Amino acid sequence: MKASIKTVLAQAVILILKPLIRVLIRNEISHGEFTEFAKRAYMEVAYEHFSIPGRKTTYSRVAILTGLNRKEVVRLTQQSASEIQPRKGTTNRALRVVTGWLNDTEFLDAEKQPKMLPIKGDNASFSMLAARYSGDITARAILEELKRMGIAKITLEKDFVQLLNCGYIPKNDKSEQIEIMSICVADLMETVAYNLEHEKKQPHFQRQLIHRDVPEDIVREFKAHSHNKSSGLLTELNQWLIHRMPQEPSASEESIKRVGIGIYYFEEHTKAGGKENESLKSKG
Repeated sequence: MKASIKTVLAQAVILILKPLIRVLIRNEISHGEFTEFAKRAYMEVAYEHFSIPGRKTTYSRVAILTGLNRKEVVRLTQQSASEIQPRKGTTNRALRVVTGWLNDTEFLDAEKQPKMLPIKGDNASFSMLAARYSGDITARAILEELKRMGIAKITLEKDFVQLLNCGYIPKNDKSEQIEIMSICVADLMETVAYNLEHEKKQPHFQRQLIHRDVPEDIVREFKAHSHNKSSGLLTELNQWLIHRMPQEPSASEESIKRVGIGIYYFEEHTKAGGKENESLKSKG
């Protein structure tokens, strides 16, 4: 007998939540706190995605949609969310500087590669880059952070800064790691939700490569090989976008979107002789 959608969803939710619960428990987030987060997410989704055009969404409608009682909907609506909402889109200032270095044509050479920048100056310098993209953080502080992470270095002449790595991974900053986690996972789930909600439209690209019963020596080789290939692909796609981006931003906000693609590596222990190898699982 085919399982109901609710049964399949229940199993899927538990599977999705287990890695997140590991992160929450390690960071002393209790079940009660998580429940409060879930209530808020239900409330916000009801307002953002299930409003009726031209009509005000009432507390009662949100209560009906979410299963929360009306009193809780009122409380959650009036409560400040600044302490619990993820800061999606407000990533680390150093990451914003690296992104600007990779995308702003003023800091790219004729081949659309990041220039080696003079530390100071009024024309395409690192100080100008930092001022443009780091907000109120000083160029010196940003440079020290990039040096510490091995993303940039000062040349032997000590007058120029060279970008060494196109990625920013804050290994020693848990808050930044969690913020990046929230953005990556949310983006993946947005793709999944879109594909489930728009079955008659062209689905968004969503594929996964899986092989089982892989020996440890091949795992090590594949981990290194897939890292190199994935980094190369992301660099190539970034350059493709840079070459095609207009010189001037669009005047219409409706014509611009946030786009991207994510690649991730995973491994876990399995029992030998389990399911057969799976190649490409796809949805789009």
